[in-house]
Amino acid sequence: MRDQNESIKILHVDDEPGFADMAATFIEREDDRFDVKTVTSPDEGLQHIKTEPVDCIVSDHDMPEQTGIEFLESVRDEYPSLPFILYTGKGSETIASDAISAGVTDYLQKGNGTSQYTVLTNRIRNAVDKYHTQTELAEREKRLNLFFEQSPLGVVEWDKQFNFVRLNETAEEIIGYAEGDLIGHSWQKIVPESDREPVADVVSSLLENKGGYYSVNENVRKDDERVICEWYNRVVTDENGDVVAIFSQFQDITDRKAREQELQRQNDLFKKSQEIANVGAWEYDIQGEQTIWTDQVYNIHDRPREWTPNNEAVIDLYHPDDRPQFTQAFRDAVEAGEPYDLELRVQLADRETRWVRTRAEPQAEDGEIIRLRGAIQDITESKQRIREIRELKRQYQSLAENIPDGAVFLFNDDLHYVRARGTELETVGLSPDEIEGATPHDVFPEETADELAHYFTEALDGKTSTFTQSLGEDTYRNRVAPVRNGDGAITYGIALAQNVTNQISRKQRLEAQNEQLEEFAKVVSHDLRNPLRVVDGYLELLRKECESEHIDRITQAVDRMDELIEDLLLLARQGEPVGETETVDLAEIVETCFRTVETDQATVDLRVDRLIEADQSRLRQLLENLFRNAVEHGGAGVTITVGEVEGGFYVEDDGPGIPEDEREDVFNAGYSTVEDGTGFGLSIISEVADAHGWDIRVTDGTSGGARFEVTGIEVAT
Repeated sequence: MRDQNESIKILHVDDEPGFADMAATFIEREDDRFDVKTVTSPDEGLQHIKTEPVDCIVSDHDMPEQTGIEFLESVRDEYPSLPFILYTGKGSETIASDAISAGVTDYLQKGNGTSQYTVLTNRIRNAVDKYHTQTELAEREKRLNLFFEQSPLGVVEWDKQFNFVRLNETAEEIIGYAEGDLIGHSWQKIVPESDREPVADVVSSLLENKGGYYSVNENVRKDDERVICEWYNRVVTDENGDVVAIFSQFQDITDRKAREQELQRQNDLFKKSQEIANVGAWEYDIQGEQTIWTDQVYNIHDRPREWTPNNEAVIDLYHPDDRPQFTQAFRDAVEAGEPYDLELRVQLADRETRWVRTRAEPQAEDGEIIRLRGAIQDITESKQRIREIRELKRQYQSLAENIPDGAVFLFNDDLHYVRARGTELETVGLSPDEIEGATPHDVFPEETADELAHYFTEALDGKTSTFTQSLGEDTYRNRVAPVRNGDGAITYGIALAQNVTNQISRKQRLEAQNEQLEEFAKVVSHDLRNPLRVVDGYLELLRKECESEHIDRITQAVDRMDELIEDLLLLARQGEPVGETETVDLAEIVETCFRTVETDQATVDLRVDRLIEADQSRLRQLLENLFRNAVEHGGAGVTITVGEVEGGFYVEDDGPGIPEDEREDVFNAGYSTVEDGTGFGLSIISEVADAHGWDIRVTDGTSGGARFEVTGIEVAT
């Protein structure tokens, strides 16, 4: 922009020096910015403007060497737009026409009086202002074109309807179109349907507010490839606010966006990994004594984000017993550059204690330790799992060592055996090394393995199952159940396999014996009870005819014989195998049996809360006989206690007990220590236990009475 106070240099060419000087004086008086130089010939004029540029030429026409028009033509050859005013004393329409054709800026005929110089001055001023304006616009246009063509960004010029007017080579490269393919087309040609609504909003805002807008959107290249572009849009207006031009600069940021998205993905992954693994990162600047924590470190320590982690405060976060170890490790890392990796306890704001693994790696520059970088991980749950696994292994080992004629298997969610132990493995020619790490299909025949895999899968879904399988000549009773951690989550499955071949053989033998006993029971029931019914009838008639104490004694003898027959029948049927076993609530059946038996003033102390596998009917026979035995021997006020022992239960009374030398005989049929006892009750108890595969033994009770322990029972989980 030209300074309004800057001088305007004028060259006045006239072959009359006196007139030229006078005119120069008047012109300079009209405008103090004018600086007039006078010469007397066109040649001098051409020489002058070559060495001293001027803003305007005022020339006479009628001169001896060249006419003013010829001089104008010479000037136009070198200076096409320099203002040139033909100021002549001999004017005519022909001269005026020729001057205009030669490119004169203005034409003025000399006159009389000084007012002509005022007119001339105005003509000069207008011509110079127009010339400078056009020059500046030309320069601006030139600079704009240079910017347009040489910009490292894509540049687009739009019309007022936002149609393409022109675009540079960079723009062509970005969107894949040649300029000629787009001129006159709308912006929609390079914007996909999915982005047209937001781009339309930008266009509307630009035209309405006539300002500048930044936007990012997808664009479609000519080859249909989609690119992400960053746009800087500007509406250019004149002094009246009218739109002169609309320009956009843009660049392809597809790769940058991809990097940003990848960086964001990695940051999200890092953050999520920290959350999943419960790991946080930290850094300690040794010189500045400043510590930086990630969010997860604050979470692990249960501290708010505004909490300042200075050294003393951080040490206090650890359990008092672990602070010396942490303090020493931290000091060695700072002073000697020794890394550390520790498992310590921290105390949260609510005084809860948790386990963490804290690590640090010293970093040095020029041999000097300048910072520590490390990580901290909450390993409380891991510690808990380790304890649970150790306890599980202990229980598993105890179970494997104590299960008779059996084996115990632990398997994971892939149905691979984790552990296998038990005496029965060797019986079938297998070893733990062959089984552990394998699946059922790697170890057993296909049909057996298919069934095992089915029940294993159900166990991992939370179901407990009991079933039998044959392997070779042996039969096994299997129990498969889930193993849960402290939170109740299923971590493994466990399978117990017990060889029941001998039990089945014994059952078959007993069934044969039972057929014989059934025949015996029929004979006893028919051939003994019928005569007793006759005797009982005649006794009733005899009692009506006479009174005698002998009749009462005969009646007691008949009742006694009836009881003997009843117990004999019950004993005969005890050899029968147990029926289908089921899960029985031991406490519930104890209470039912105690109410059923005539117990006079006896009381029961129930100390069981256990489910067992048993034939419910036969178990009731066992319990009822134990209760009768306790009442018969302990008296009307006896206290009976039922409690738990490992693998079973006990029934104990506070009566006189059983002498140690007689305990081997109590389960023999006919043994009794009371005058009117049948001697069959404890024998029945022994038969029921044996039919189930249980063990029963008698010992001293805690109060000196008799204690019967029944073990080998399958306890339901």
